[in-house]
Amino acid sequence: MVPDALKKARWIWQGLANTDLHNSYTLFRKSFTLDAIPGKARVFVTADQSYRLYLNGRYVCGGPARGFQSHWPFDEIDIRPWLKKGKNIIAVRAHHPGCGTFSYISEDTAGLLLALQAGKTLVVTDETWKARRQTEVRKDVVPLAAQMSYQEQIDLREEPAGWTGASYDDSAWKHPKDQPRVWNAMPWYSLETRGIPLLREDESFKGRLVGIAAGRSAKDAASTRDVYLTRHEEGFAHKTTGPARWPLTIEASAKGRWRSYLVDFSRTVVGCPILTVKGASGGEIVDLTFHEVVDPETLAPYVDTNSWSEVAMGNRAILREGNNEHSFFHPLGFRYAVITVRDAAKPLKLDFSIRSMAYPFTREGSFQSSDQTLNAIWEACAWTQECCSLDGYVDTPWREQAQWWGDARVQAWNTFHFCNDARLLRRGIHCIASQTVPNGLTYAHAPTKAHSCILPDFCLTWVLTLWDHYWQTGSTEAFETHEATALGILDYFRDMTDAKTGLARFDNRYWLFLDWTTLHREGCPSVLNLWLLEALDKLALLYAASGRKAEAKPFEAWSKRLRASLQKLISKEGLLSDGYDEKGKVVAKYSIHSQTLALITGLSPKHEKVMLEKRLLPYLRGEEAFEAMPSSYWATYVLSELAKRGHGAEVAAFIKKHWAKMAEHGTTWETFEPALGNESFSHAWSAHPLFHLMQILGGIRQTAPGWKRVTHDPCFIGDSLECTVPTPLGPIRSSWKRAGNEYEVHLKLPKGITAAPVR
Repeated sequence: MVPDALKKARWIWQGLANTDLHNSYTLFRKSFTLDAIPGKARVFVTADQSYRLYLNGRYVCGGPARGFQSHWPFDEIDIRPWLKKGKNIIAVRAHHPGCGTFSYISEDTAGLLLALQAGKTLVVTDETWKARRQTEVRKDVVPLAAQMSYQEQIDLREEPAGWTGASYDDSAWKHPKDQPRVWNAMPWYSLETRGIPLLREDESFKGRLVGIAAGRSAKDAASTRDVYLTRHEEGFAHKTTGPARWPLTIEASAKGRWRSYLVDFSRTVVGCPILTVKGASGGEIVDLTFHEVVDPETLAPYVDTNSWSEVAMGNRAILREGNNEHSFFHPLGFRYAVITVRDAAKPLKLDFSIRSMAYPFTREGSFQSSDQTLNAIWEACAWTQECCSLDGYVDTPWREQAQWWGDARVQAWNTFHFCNDARLLRRGIHCIASQTVPNGLTYAHAPTKAHSCILPDFCLTWVLTLWDHYWQTGSTEAFETHEATALGILDYFRDMTDAKTGLARFDNRYWLFLDWTTLHREGCPSVLNLWLLEALDKLALLYAASGRKAEAKPFEAWSKRLRASLQKLISKEGLLSDGYDEKGKVVAKYSIHSQTLALITGLSPKHEKVMLEKRLLPYLRGEEAFEAMPSSYWATYVLSELAKRGHGAEVAAFIKKHWAKMAEHGTTWETFEPALGNESFSHAWSAHPLFHLMQILGGIRQTAPGWKRVTHDPCFIGDSLECTVPTPLGPIRSSWKRAGNEYEVHLKLPKGITAAPVR
């Protein structure tokens, strides 16, 4: 519901709101007076695309959540702690990329909308505000990555110092020229609450200096559009250095030379970089580049100049005379930063930190085993999940920050084992449903400019997350709200069904992902159709849970036909073929993926033993390498089925073998062996050991919607275990410890949950 105060506000921008928007920053100011600090004070604010809010010179927060202009999100903030009696200044820095990214769709119009209600005082954005385009921020720079917005290169000599404070003189600033537009004017047809809490921005990260270097600046260093590539071409190698305290003392260097400082944050951090420099002459250049991994011998960050993401994670500040402080706008995720200071005629004092920007999860779940490697793996998974939870479940905070929905499903499972918070999943379901193509399919991540990222299999994953939300919360609200989108997806698959085989066909208009491996995709692939079967079964259950069992019958009938069609692909040996080729012939391939999904869907119970013994168990034990090996992401489905079927100890051993290196790094990876400088070392789709370990060693498995029933069957690995699983009804606590040849086992359940042992 839109507050009455915000309905009185007007969208404003400096100059025409649809002109010269490429990588455009605008500053806004408004003063107001309070006779006393009221008991209640709120700001309702949003911007297209994003804003940073200040009150009386102090930073408050940034936003809004990613969304769509047709129902654009706004934020509500309690601002009482920032107010004072007398004159107050509200200030905003807003940014518009001027184009779409993998988390934003541009409607070629920028704007700020704000209403401040402090007691009886009402301040709204209108033509009385003061505004200024930030011409000191260079426009023609390269994107941080192909999926993201732009590098920020700012000349602080031209920035209005102190512009957020009450003492700054803004008389030279202009009033917004563009005709102010009402709150629900196009393209912002309506507004909605963000649906998730404001991001956590109250944490500061500091790294440690681990390397130093010096050299001559490249010929075009001062004018480069890409500080990342230029710095790489100058040579990224560093020499190991001893401990140093912040702020760093930057030694003077001759004109045309630089000094470089490699900073290690010990593990991935996510937030906005803040640079503070004292004693500048004016004109010194500070370049910042951000990385995930470095060469342990040369201390050179790995850079792949042929990276498909065109990674260019870098920013620049040109210093003004005296003291400088600048908070860069865009949140970034990385482990290592390289600070390069150019043209320092005299020594400087430099400080560098990261202000957090992450979803405010509260860790309610915990895992503590006598096996320290498993503990380290669990912590690396939990931290990765926190790093990949922003205003959406993102694949990685490093070079993409896209809300990929295959990833998001696994991330929700992770989340529910350390925090009982389904809001991020619910918000993402809403976002995915808001971007569809005419035939009913959704985009694989949303909002997005990436029309090549329509994945039919991820559309089915989205349907399954309607079930996941119900399973976690016990509520069918998400399904009932988005039923039409689910039906549209199934209409597409109905149209794509081959009359001869009864299976859905490969559609070469779209990217059929399935997994990062060489699975069969052409013709009628089994893996795609098994996901369709699972979606049909879960949709039928959702109708039943909604009290509309009769409406489930068509999907039950479709499921029965599809199941029969797939069963025809089971070989004499008992393995499921990967489908039919383009000519309608059975494919003589029997992947781990097909067998795993056959187990998940209960396709053919009498063949499950063969599928386990011929595919899943050899993979788990490392006894055989198959053509299509599950990725670090897709392995979660294999491990889940094996653990459920009594192979928990072997699953834990597999996790220990394959995730130990990730635990040493501090975050989980995009693949088991990521391409250096290209693929991500902070990818939450592989953080699933978090819940596998809790299910296996803690023995807690949910067996009813809303966690009303669970089973308890701990696997005794090591000498002891303490595990807490959060639920909507309260925490479940499972613990055990070795006592001679026996184990002392404890289970504490909250009211409303019943547990049964596994027989």
